[in-house]
Amino acid sequence: MREDAFFQTTRGRVLESLKRRGGSTATELAAEHGLTVNAVRQHLSRLESEGLIAEGRTRRGRTKPSAVYSVTHAGERLFPQRYDVLLNAVLHELQLEDGNDRVTAIFKRIGERSARKYAGRFEGKALPERVDEVTKILREQGVVADCTQEEGGFVIREHNCPFKETAGAHPQVCTVVHTLMSEVLPAKAEQRSSIANGDAVCEFHIPSGTDASGESYGLS
Repeated sequence: MREDAFFQTTRGRVLESLKRRGGSTATELAAEHGLTVNAVRQHLSRLESEGLIAEGRTRRGRTKPSAVYSVTHAGERLFPQRYDVLLNAVLHELQLEDGNDRVTAIFKRIGERSARKYAGRFEGKALPERVDEVTKILREQGVVADCTQEEGGFVIREHNCPFKETAGAHPQVCTVVHTLMSEVLPAKAEQRSSIANGDAVCEFHIPSGTDASGESYGLS
């Protein structure tokens, strides 16, 4: 994985040290890694520019305040995260106890709450703008999504799935997106392909009564 390769670099080892220590100065890191202070500062500067660490000031003993670096939320995300394993385990137990319908109902309610949350972004908008807004919301949630106008309607494509590891075992997760679309789009979206089923993309067709040009619509 890309994260594994990163932690084999000096920059990655410096970040790991900051995580383990809960914050360090350049001098402390230099001593730990056998580097010069200036070399460490170069790595820290790059990590900070990438938003992975933040600089703070603290006084240690009677000395003047020193620059202490700590890992940011963005930096934390580079460390192994196994939320999918836990979520799969929880959903499996829920499915065993209450059945598939119970799991589907939970994700449907999540989709309904999402629709209410974003309701203001759809007020007074026609279908093209609504399709565009759905695509923007998906992108805000970490999905590489785009929308295209074609004959008879629009197509929304999701080129990745943030929940791929869970959706494969529990496709009910997809009910969140299905419900959001059904709540905010005037016509029912037809799903033509699904990453959860092994396809390269998730593709949804939203019908309309207008002719189309086949060109990409609405997103920069």
